[in-house]
Amino acid sequence: MILDSSFLIELLRQEQDAFDKGVTLAESGIPQRIPSPVLYELRYGVELKGNADERRVVRNLPRLYPVVRLNEELASDAATLVAAADEAAGGPGQSGIDDIDPMIAAVADAVDEPVLTENVDDFERLGVTVETW
Repeated sequence: MILDSSFLIELLRQEQDAFDKGVTLAESGIPQRIPSPVLYELRYGVELKGNADERRVVRNLPRLYPVVRLNEELASDAATLVAAADEAAGGPGQSGIDDIDPMIAAVADAVDEPVLTENVDDFERLGVTVETW
């Protein structure tokens, strides 16, 4: 299961549905992974608006979940996925998908796992399976 920042934010906020989904995944033995661009999003957010405790929690996430680092192949796949979504929407930039989501989708595509996110529309336009909580 590829963990998107939206899930991790809700989990860190102790939102019950996100917590329950995390427990279900753990008890089911389903592997959970964080793409490195998700760490970027989370770290950026806590650097701007977080307190010391929130920054510490985000820094410790790689100790809790394996991190999938972006490489040349994943970067190329991300570009292919967003280009297809833009083309389907009418041209460059027309899908409205940000720069980070295609990188997360490329990880999901490479390991053939769904993305756990609230951002269903963008990831579906990128052609990957999505789960919510």
